[in-house]
Amino acid sequence: MKPKLDILIFAAALVAVAFLADTWRSARRDSQQLAATLAAQNSTIQQAADHEKQRDSQLATVLSTIQAQKRSVQTPQQASDQLLSVLPSLPLPVSINAPDLSAPLPPGESPSTTLSVPQPDLVPLYDDLQNCRASTAETDALQKDLSDEKTRSAALQHERDAAVAAAHGGTFFVRLKRGAKWFAIGLAAGAVAAAAAHR
Repeated sequence: MKPKLDILIFAAALVAVAFLADTWRSARRDSQQLAATLAAQNSTIQQAADHEKQRDSQLATVLSTIQAQKRSVQTPQQASDQLLSVLPSLPLPVSINAPDLSAPLPPGESPSTTLSVPQPDLVPLYDDLQNCRASTAETDALQKDLSDEKTRSAALQHERDAAVAAAHGGTFFVRLKRGAKWFAIGLAAGAVAAAAAHR
């Protein structure tokens, strides 16, 4: 009876060692997968942060330039001279000049369109156009920041899901596979022990 008990204890110890070795290997593999996922997602997150930082720097430079330009324009003449540089690009260049109505026009030529702005309105118009440029630059940077934030959020969610799955021993199917494997090993060990006990 004693040899059968020794065989049974040996089989149980062997199953326990195999179980511990498999658990250690699984935990190590899960840890390596989690580390690889975290490294990949951290790279994505860092790239998004770098893009956002670069755009913020570019935006600060553009806004600083616009503010300096606005401060340099104090008179209607200065605004008139600088207004064309801040107008949106148009098919034909725009000029601001007072028409000379006393000069006769050549036959077949029509008078050119003239932009006439009262002098007191030139500085406010210039400021408004610069504010529009600043708003456009800010909007563009914010839209790109939003896109990067969505990318970062998706990466963080993927990272979190991988960490949760690793903490729970992997996905449902991985856990089911491990459980089925150990159930089969347990059945085999039980069958061996029962066969040894009947001898």
